[in-house]
Amino acid sequence: MAQGRLRVTIVEAAKLADKDKTDFNDAYVVVYIDEKTKHQTKVLKDVERPVWNETFEFNTWPSNEYVHIDVYDEDVGKKPDLIGSTKIDLDDVIKKGRFDDWVKLPGFLGFGSRGDVHIRMTFEKTSTD
Repeated sequence: MAQGRLRVTIVEAAKLADKDKTDFNDAYVVVYIDEKTKHQTKVLKDVERPVWNETFEFNTWPSNEYVHIDVYDEDVGKKPDLIGSTKIDLDDVIKKGRFDDWVKLPGFLGFGSRGDVHIRMTFEKTSTD
């Protein structure tokens, strides 16, 4: 895999599993390619279909294999609820140089869906070493 710069845009989400009992989720997304560098969108409170349009930049290395996407519901005074998680293979993004698609947040044991997240990515190679 090539070394480069990856730009990830968290566009929006739809059909998120509702974690709040009284209103809509207070949703936010955490995106990362390794445990050392994580970025988080703003928390959008009580929104049925959150739209973030936030872009984050990562330096990638040959050891990076996936972009990880975790969607949470913020709960004031408590630990946030994980709505769902997914990962996107970086090889596909690197080969094409871009990615623009809706990705599913799989349900428990891969059955069903916890919602969908629209992700855009661009990759710029900085080295082949």
